[in-house]
Amino acid sequence: MAETNASESQKSRSLLLDLAGLYPACFDWKKPQPLKIGLFDDLVAVGHDPQQVRHALAIYCSRARYLKSLRPDAPRIDLQGQPAGIVTAEASEHAKARLENKWNPPAKTTAPVPELPIDAPLTEDNIVPGRLELTVKFSEIPKPMPVKSGMKIGIQTESALVVATLPPKAWKKLEKAKADWPQWVASLTGKLGTRVGADGPDVVVLENPAIQVFEKKTK
Repeated sequence: MAETNASESQKSRSLLLDLAGLYPACFDWKKPQPLKIGLFDDLVAVGHDPQQVRHALAIYCSRARYLKSLRPDAPRIDLQGQPAGIVTAEASEHAKARLENKWNPPAKTTAPVPELPIDAPLTEDNIVPGRLELTVKFSEIPKPMPVKSGMKIGIQTESALVVATLPPKAWKKLEKAKADWPQWVASLTGKLGTRVGADGPDVVVLENPAIQVFEKKTK
């Protein structure tokens, strides 16, 4: 589409150059004079392509120099440069308005920014399914409480006591880290289970816990 528009523009400019050569008394890029009303029909009548003429005249007549030439009572000219009517006051005012619009285009209006609420309730469209997991980190091996399913331990955080039962393999990871590394950190992740703490301290139970242990390198 862009190539088509560029092609049409080149054709129009090419025709304007031909018109200036064929009718030098009528077309003058540097000192244009008001053109006769109906000049389009005259150009088509002598064999020029209507679409090219329309585009060419649109370019020629929209230039600032041409618009400035449209003063009240200024003579209009035909293809031979002969007088063919005058510029009316209405036409002159129209040209003046076009000039002002060229140099002072209307300011772009920006859409008003809606004021957002401080908070708002969620609807069903705002909610998607997910899974809540909790991760707690610690770097000391606690004394475990042996139970049927593994080793039950507790990690006291600043907001709650996290309780989890580690399977035997997970517990062995902690024992190995303590034996092999002078410093280590464990990351315990699991599904958030029962939370107790109405009157007493908060206790959070971590279900299906998984543990990762990393050596803590000294800087």
